[in-house]
Amino acid sequence: MVFAWTMVVIVLAFIACLFEDLESDEGSQSNPNSQVQLAPEMGYIHRYYNKAISGEGLSYALACTIAGTVAWAMLSKGITPVIAIPFGAGIGSLVHMIRATIPHLGRESAHKRFEQPIYLDVLFGHLVPIATHNFMAVVCITAIAYIQSPSGPLAAITGLPVAANNPFPLPLLCFIWGITVGAIGSSTGDIHYGTERLFQDRPFGEGRRVVYHGQICRYADCGIRTSKDVVAFCAKYGGPATGLTFGLIVLFENWRTLIGMMAGGLTGASLNPGVAAGVGIVIGLIIGAVLIVGNLYLVKWARKKFGPFVGE
Repeated sequence: MVFAWTMVVIVLAFIACLFEDLESDEGSQSNPNSQVQLAPEMGYIHRYYNKAISGEGLSYALACTIAGTVAWAMLSKGITPVIAIPFGAGIGSLVHMIRATIPHLGRESAHKRFEQPIYLDVLFGHLVPIATHNFMAVVCITAIAYIQSPSGPLAAITGLPVAANNPFPLPLLCFIWGITVGAIGSSTGDIHYGTERLFQDRPFGEGRRVVYHGQICRYADCGIRTSKDVVAFCAKYGGPATGLTFGLIVLFENWRTLIGMMAGGLTGASLNPGVAAGVGIVIGLIIGAVLIVGNLYLVKWARKKFGPFVGE
């Protein structure tokens, strides 16, 4: 049962980070999307949504914590998790939609001196997709936190030692998972967004030189490009790659922890923390070494196949 629920958590983590990355693309929220902020200052008027100031880690910590708090209050009243978790996620997404409005209006208003207008169709046309993508991520994170909470299904499994149970309440778990999914989506999603859709006028592998800052691609295949076009593109590769990153992190972390706990007597009357921690650390080091070697091999293969890059 522990392994079964762990696999459920891994799948939910994959879905959560996939939609988190797409929601970030929808609102130009992450690091390379700050070029959207710089574009009007360099004379490039655009129709991208602009809320990069809100920050993914903090915004998802807020939305997930609100969702977890509402769900926790409803669960304490005896309401089934099937209703409490989506309802809480809905409230969190509504707050996120409000929070997505203020950064966009504030940033575009500050660009009045550069003749950047506020397009109302861009504002209203992106709020609902932002909220829906955020809802999918938040509902998955809230479900993960519920599974791991003291009132969740993991705590109900008989035969587990006390040390194997999670002592944190549902809102705190949502806060921790919210920061995590925002951080992973920001760091991994950047790679699969900036140079792929906004900066297609630059040679592959060249990077972002200072002289090119603000030079974003403003025209789509048909008409003026908006953030919706970016989401449609990133849904093919960037979103799944980001979700896979977070899912693998959760998989390897939980797998090594469970193996360590089994070695320390997970199914026995008591858990030996020293053995559990030692085995888990050793497995983690092995996983890290394999990933480093594999990454070096992949980089060398890519540079040999697609290079030479500019400057080499």
